[in-house]
Amino acid sequence: MNKWKKAVSCTLAGVMAALSLASCGGNADKEYVTLEEDLGSEVYAIGFRADDVALAQEVQRILDEMVEDGTAAEISEKWFGTDLIINDQPYPVEKEPAADDTSLEDLKARGEFIMGLDDSFPPMGFMNEENEIVGVDIDLATEVCERMGVTLKVQPINWDAKEMELNNGNIDCIWNGMTVTEERMEAMYLSKPYLNNRQVVIVEKGSGIESLDDLEGKIVGLQKGSSAEQALADSRVADKVGSVQTYDENVTAFMDLQNGRIDAFLVDEVAGNYIVANQGDVQ
Repeated sequence: MNKWKKAVSCTLAGVMAALSLASCGGNADKEYVTLEEDLGSEVYAIGFRADDVALAQEVQRILDEMVEDGTAAEISEKWFGTDLIINDQPYPVEKEPAADDTSLEDLKARGEFIMGLDDSFPPMGFMNEENEIVGVDIDLATEVCERMGVTLKVQPINWDAKEMELNNGNIDCIWNGMTVTEERMEAMYLSKPYLNNRQVVIVEKGSGIESLDDLEGKIVGLQKGSSAEQALADSRVADKVGSVQTYDENVTAFMDLQNGRIDAFLVDEVAGNYIVANQGDVQ
């Protein structure tokens, strides 16, 4: 098992359980539940190009500073109601900047930090009703850039093509509730983990689906290129589900659950609970 997959803290579980799993709009009479058994626990980190170690470590230094002075806690409390930011784990891969690594000075000379994200992944980063991209990661990155003396540019990307966007130089990092995996550890230089998460299954209450085994023959929906996709592939029910419907983003997957086009919604717990509980605020 990936050593970076660890039990989600009781605090996170308590916060998420406290969220009301009742949808808004035309399906307001429907209720949704998260299956007790999950598809695996994990942690989030920020992804940089493999050689941009100097830049990544400066961002991490500022994040550590924000944890120490309480700024990170204030941002977490704004979105989650409590401090869920973790700062007790090392880099997934320890690495020193190369002698010719000019990533930090190049970015400072340019004066702009381009943050790549899926803008439909609440509460980490999403478009609100005023067509502004907001969220936990946006607030964290905004403060980092202010302390670094550069301007933040938020760049929505196709999540399934995130590594290509990063390696082609279109963005400086992937900062959007990105799960640490062995593949990403090899392809990028990752920050220290900063948030715990689980992969969960959300279904309509009374659907008859009460465990992972009940997904046999069912239609499940998830975001293409997400860790939910890999979590399902690694699960004991991978070969038992009826079919898998993939989406460009999670909100559309949940809408299809509301409208009966899929039987179950596989998603990060952080995002899934927020989407279900805050449909009126998520586009």
